[in-house]
Amino acid sequence: MKKTILLFALALTLNCIVYCQGNDNIAKGLNAEKLGLLDRAQGYYEQAVTAEPDNATPLLLLGKLQEKRSHLDEAVVSLYQAITLNDTLADAYEHFVFCVIENNDYEGNRCGLFVGVEKLKELTERAIELNPESASAYCSMALINNYKKNFTNAIGWVKKALEKDPKSPRATNTLGVIYYNRGNDNDALTQFRKTLANDPDNVDAYYNLGVMYTQKNNYETAIAHLRKGLQRDNKSIKLLYYLGIAYIQRGDDKKAIQCYEAILDLDSTYIPAYNRLGAIYGQKGNYDEAVAYHQKAARINPKNTDAYKCLGQVYTDKGDYVKALRNYQKAVAINDRDHETYCLIAKLYAKQGNSARETSSYKKAAKLGNKEAQAWMVSKGQAW
Repeated sequence: MKKTILLFALALTLNCIVYCQGNDNIAKGLNAEKLGLLDRAQGYYEQAVTAEPDNATPLLLLGKLQEKRSHLDEAVVSLYQAITLNDTLADAYEHFVFCVIENNDYEGNRCGLFVGVEKLKELTERAIELNPESASAYCSMALINNYKKNFTNAIGWVKKALEKDPKSPRATNTLGVIYYNRGNDNDALTQFRKTLANDPDNVDAYYNLGVMYTQKNNYETAIAHLRKGLQRDNKSIKLLYYLGIAYIQRGDDKKAIQCYEAILDLDSTYIPAYNRLGAIYGQKGNYDEAVAYHQKAARINPKNTDAYKCLGQVYTDKGDYVKALRNYQKAVAINDRDHETYCLIAKLYAKQGNSARETSSYKKAAKLGNKEAQAWMVSKGQAW
């Protein structure tokens, strides 16, 4: 009996030590984040997650910090784990949905955590249910409807967001995005300008203007807006990243490289910058440099499918089909719902003259909704 009591007491003591370590790391993380020491803050939150794997709070804090650092792939995973542990965390749902939409992953192909836009809609409904006063959650629902081209419904959800917060920058930004997608450029500009009138330092408005003008091939205007945003926040990874894209589209690889190197000066673990640099050097035929950048991305996060897909493309261009296929297979092993990877595999088999496997890969991509693969299957008179 005494032995049983002693073992029970020891278990309680150990649990208390683990719990206290978790709380201590959370407190240290919050303090480090407040001081702008984001690497240290992330380290503390990760230690808290390890100490208390069944506690959703450190996962929520970690996910929100990853979102703040524009580490969207990682943020989505952390926030989803928080939701799994505690399905009443309104904040976790709200930030999860926000990160998925920021990542333009409405179908869940990048993260592999949910299947289809309807599932994302359910998660957004849950966010609204848990916090009906959240303007941000209504905006997420608006953007889901925008993605589905239900523009009338999308505008209706923005109006609900504005009822909750009449000066919500995200609401006016979202309305601008909807108008732009509907083809109402002037109305879109009005909303982006309205956002800046209410919040002159709003990064999202400058970003959306940059995206809008880049997609219209008006690169000079796009670059001007993105640079204006950077004058207000010269550490905005989001603005620097898209400025690099605008420069690439304009044909100025040198300035694009400067943008991505500037990002890495701010955050040496920002994977998309490594992959962009790798892509630029790969297109120049500098394959060794390209491989080095993509391998760095894979080392930072061995579960980052983009790094392996990019490596596959570089090796394909280099003519090393064995290494190309090996990397594509790594990407598929991590996320077997990424239809883009199956398309790349199909093109690789086409180069090798393996029509059976080419067809099989296109069929997998088509089943997952890839439009290019579906068109290819139709052109061959085949169903999927």
